[in-house]
Amino acid sequence: MPPIQPSLRGSLLTGASALALSLAGSRAQAQAPPGYPGPVANPQLWTIWIEGAFFETAGGNFVLPSVPGFGAPYTTFNQMPGIEGAFGFDYRWWPYQPWHFVFDIRYGQTGIGSANSSFFHSSVIIVSGQHFHNTSLTSDQATEQERHLVADFMVGRDLGIGSQAPWLQLQFGIRVADLWATASETGLSRRHFYSSHAPGDTRTISETAIGAWTSGFFGAGPRLAIVGDIPILGFWTFDYGAGVAGLFGDRSFNAGAITNTGVNYSSNLNVLAFVFNTDSWMAVSYWFTPYMKLSGGMRVDFYDSVLTTYNVNTGGLQNISRAFWGPFLRLTGSF
Repeated sequence: MPPIQPSLRGSLLTGASALALSLAGSRAQAQAPPGYPGPVANPQLWTIWIEGAFFETAGGNFVLPSVPGFGAPYTTFNQMPGIEGAFGFDYRWWPYQPWHFVFDIRYGQTGIGSANSSFFHSSVIIVSGQHFHNTSLTSDQATEQERHLVADFMVGRDLGIGSQAPWLQLQFGIRVADLWATASETGLSRRHFYSSHAPGDTRTISETAIGAWTSGFFGAGPRLAIVGDIPILGFWTFDYGAGVAGLFGDRSFNAGAITNTGVNYSSNLNVLAFVFNTDSWMAVSYWFTPYMKLSGGMRVDFYDSVLTTYNVNTGGLQNISRAFWGPFLRLTGSF
């Protein structure tokens, strides 16, 4: 019997070592870069991405009233397209832990919308048998542009585990959003008066006016999101994500105009507001290496009643929503 005990002990130790190596190997394979459709030898702590995008804007037109005495009653700007850039990272707290800290920041701005109008008027006034001519030329120029800056501070937990299996991460944290629109308007009016009996006696009156408007929202609130992917074929994956947030913050509207005739005005409005926000995206990715992929897809980001502008029907103020949607290209690397 004594010769059998070392053999049994050796078999048990060998089996335990093999089991430990198998578990360690499977855990290392499970902790591949998020979404990689295959095993890797070394788990990575950092995943970093950069992104560029083109977006369309939807949700309502931004409207300006004319500066006093110039142009049409209102100038309406259609929603403008724009460009967006983003940067983010995912930090795994420990090589074999499912917990992550995720940060993402994106900035976008639209093109500059413009509206120009001009009006020429000529009339003759008869006073005591004399003809007085009155001609006027009024021009109005207005521009508008919008920007947005959004940052997410999230904690994530892996839910999908295993090589060749769909990967899924649940995230919860805080979103900070800053959206604003700026507009300006310049008006110029020149009036000429002269008499047909004394055409050399001409009077010219020039009037100028400058107006500026700013509408914005700055707020923060809780956000819940999921991100994941599904293997397609080989090193191709289908990636997706969706989130929902409730933002509390300051919604503001500031307006002012200055004229050379003394007709000036200003208005400032600040209210505590709640803005419902949801976003989603989907993309197709190709993994060049176990630690780098290129993704192309579509994204949409919606903010309900986030900006304040004028209502052309009532002449008062109204809140409009904003949605930014369009294609994006993202490069992701892990180390």
